[in-house]
Amino acid sequence: MFFKDRLLRFYRDKNNIIKNMFILTALSLFTSHLTNYNTNEDYNFPLISTVISIAIGTVIGIIADLNFKYFERKNIFATVNWTTISYYVFSTLGLITLLYIPFYLLAIWLAGTPFLFYYFFIGLLTTLLLSCIAIALLYGEKIYKLHKFGVLGDHLKIKKNGKTSVIPYSEIAYLYSQEKVVYLIKNNSELVSTEFTLQKLEEQLNSQLFFRANRQFIIHVNAIQEIISAQNGKLIVSLNPDPTEKNQSELIISRYKKKEFLAWFENKLSN
Repeated sequence: MFFKDRLLRFYRDKNNIIKNMFILTALSLFTSHLTNYNTNEDYNFPLISTVISIAIGTVIGIIADLNFKYFERKNIFATVNWTTISYYVFSTLGLITLLYIPFYLLAIWLAGTPFLFYYFFIGLLTTLLLSCIAIALLYGEKIYKLHKFGVLGDHLKIKKNGKTSVIPYSEIAYLYSQEKVVYLIKNNSELVSTEFTLQKLEEQLNSQLFFRANRQFIIHVNAIQEIISAQNGKLIVSLNPDPTEKNQSELIISRYKKKEFLAWFENKLSN
């Protein structure tokens, strides 16, 4: 049971990394076979080029991820449109092109074959094409969410009893669920009942500002006052206004969500 729990926790923490590595490995294997396939010869598994392709795929993933985080940190994705998307894609492809050259030279050196510009050019085009596919698969959803949040703006519309209230994100401290009703707590401690579910709010709110802490809470980053380490790898988060004043228990981040929460919080601190 202990090994199973650790395995499940590792999968939850590394789910995105595992998925990304699987996609990149599959694309790398496809690239290796595509560039080495010859109908006039007996099939031989291209071991060297496969290893090089997997290495290139790994480097492509690292470059795309670092460049995406750079764009987020510099707030370049504040307005998501074709200009910013093209800027991200072409800057990533430019970096990949620069690193492709030494990888290609290493590959032909290991294989003991001469440098031929035609094969170099075809290999580069194939790599860039598959890099575009990898970027679309790995970051298309993230870019779409950034675009969606930009379209939604920086406020939440709450409809209740025929009235619509518009509450800016900056005025929201957190939201919590109690007895199947979701309440919004403003920075001034004002309580507003809503007809949302936390699941619906999680999809709608800007994940750069809000975090689904557990089954009961969605919190705004500015409401966090203190983070305390607790037993069993958990975290206790102090909020302002204090949830206990609303007859709520203290906010606890489970050990399974701890890493995700700290990464989200630290990312906001670095912005």
